[in-house]
Amino acid sequence: MTANFYSDGPLAHGRLRNRPAGLHYRHATKGAAHPAHLVHGGCGERAYGAVRIAHQTLRWGVFLLVMLAIPATAAAIDAVRLERPHSVLDRRHEYNNAVLEMALEKTRALFGAFTIHHADCGVQRDRALVELISGTVINVDIVPTQRAWEEKTLPIRIPIAKGVLGYRLFLIHQQNRERFTQVQSVEDLKALRAGLRQQWVTTRVMKSLGFPVVTGSHYEGLFEMLAVGRFDYFPRGINEIFTEYNDRSDRFPEMRIEPTLALYLPQPIYIFVSPKYPALAKRIETGLLTMIHDGDFDRLFWQYHSAAIRQAGLRSRRIIRVNNPLLTSQTPLRAQGLWLDPLAKH
Repeated sequence: MTANFYSDGPLAHGRLRNRPAGLHYRHATKGAAHPAHLVHGGCGERAYGAVRIAHQTLRWGVFLLVMLAIPATAAAIDAVRLERPHSVLDRRHEYNNAVLEMALEKTRALFGAFTIHHADCGVQRDRALVELISGTVINVDIVPTQRAWEEKTLPIRIPIAKGVLGYRLFLIHQQNRERFTQVQSVEDLKALRAGLRQQWVTTRVMKSLGFPVVTGSHYEGLFEMLAVGRFDYFPRGINEIFTEYNDRSDRFPEMRIEPTLALYLPQPIYIFVSPKYPALAKRIETGLLTMIHDGDFDRLFWQYHSAAIRQAGLRSRRIIRVNNPLLTSQTPLRAQGLWLDPLAKH
């Protein structure tokens, strides 16, 4: 039920087979003019695959003509149901939700009105997949990809955060700072214990690579576990760590951001749609492609990430690079314009 951004084009497997074969986009950016109506609802999730940037460049107008030929249901309102944040301090999804809202807004003329609902509960990742497949409580989720999600939902294979989550800095206890200055290699880092949530894909990736990982069942509890020495470091994306540190440093005054190291593992974030909602997946994919073409995708990305990328100072850090063995062969790793090189000048 998935479509490859690099081969089948939007909505593969018969949903949009007459779409021109691949588009190559280089730019993207900014936000929606009209905010969606936000309400609260239940809890669940599932994913949808789509899109492929082929290595030929076709005119955007051809794609729009194809999309315009697909009638939208008059008076229908697309009700998007998302999982809620996991705590009042959980701001990890603000950018992801802004991308989704803009994609929906970009397609208002073609597909009509929409609402965005947030579920009344947050759940572990495996349960979220079950709920997304059902499509009852949640019908969209935005998370780092893994094989089961791509196989059982409708994944839109555009890495909406340009891979910045894969660049990991470490939250540590200040008393351990000297230990990290001795880390020169992957094997050195494997002598220390990482702390992660039980069902995060990062947890599975690091365990598969032989890193010692101590797991916790609650997001906020991981900060407490770090404070009492249950593990040595909490690896966080450069798009997460500074907000997390600033929001919790008063509560955990001995927590620090380790200043010399970074871990890189490729980790794209996709929008996944319930297989019960293929038309919604088509709409979101169309909106994302529009954003890439008109530059709003890039503008929105930099609006949310420029400060953190500068603050991370990756050029002055020792970057330990590892592969992600859990990525599928359909991951668009070579798509120009969809991945950030934080070591380049911006």
